[in-house]
Amino acid sequence: MSTVKPWPDAVKAIYVLCHPVKEKERYERLIPHLLERGVPGDRIRVWAPTWGSELTVEQIFTAYNPYLDRGVPTFSFKGSNLTRGEISLGINFATAVMDVAMKPEAGSAGSAPSTQGLIMFLESDIWLREDFVPRLNDLLKDTEGRPWDYISLGEGVGTRAPGAHPSYYAPTKAYVPPHQWVFRCTDSMLFSTGYLRRLAHTVLPFKEIIDWEMNFQLMLHRGVALWADPPLAEQGTCYSRIVTTLPA
Repeated sequence: MSTVKPWPDAVKAIYVLCHPVKEKERYERLIPHLLERGVPGDRIRVWAPTWGSELTVEQIFTAYNPYLDRGVPTFSFKGSNLTRGEISLGINFATAVMDVAMKPEAGSAGSAPSTQGLIMFLESDIWLREDFVPRLNDLLKDTEGRPWDYISLGEGVGTRAPGAHPSYYAPTKAYVPPHQWVFRCTDSMLFSTGYLRRLAHTVLPFKEIIDWEMNFQLMLHRGVALWADPPLAEQGTCYSRIVTTLPA
């Protein structure tokens, strides 16, 4: 009898923020990589309706408002001067959130994550662990009975959860972050659909680069965040596997 754990049915879709034409090399690496790691092809949604260099002025300032008065200081110096690539990434993520919110299978905002269905977001420079699916199953089992809206699947720039085992070979579990700045980059994220439905009402216009914007949005909606550790994914640009395309 096979001991290989199947894809968790609770994870209904994987939105891959990758432009198949503008990021052709990344796309041609990423999709086979996801399939090899056990991600079901019928749940992958390649999502990139915009590209930075092709944005119009109207598109930019409909989605991005650096002067937005939120009653709090701008979280990062980037907030006042996002590049076209950073704006495009924000738009692509926001429209994916709204796409999820419009689907009937998204579930009610007040139900538990396990009964809502879950949505994963992956950026184009992601690398998944070889044992990604078994660890994802272990992670979800560890969250049973716990409230959460967002789980960080990667480790950003090398941040690890307090109390986690130092070995990358230890079992993956869900840990409470040590502070409120819980988005350690946005390369690999798991959300409850209930939270995405709430987020869809406020995700546009945005003021910050995507990770800092998501920190603000989680505070706004009083969301509950967890960190997966050891991480299930690695960001390629952070670890010099590939060069960033954000200036594009």
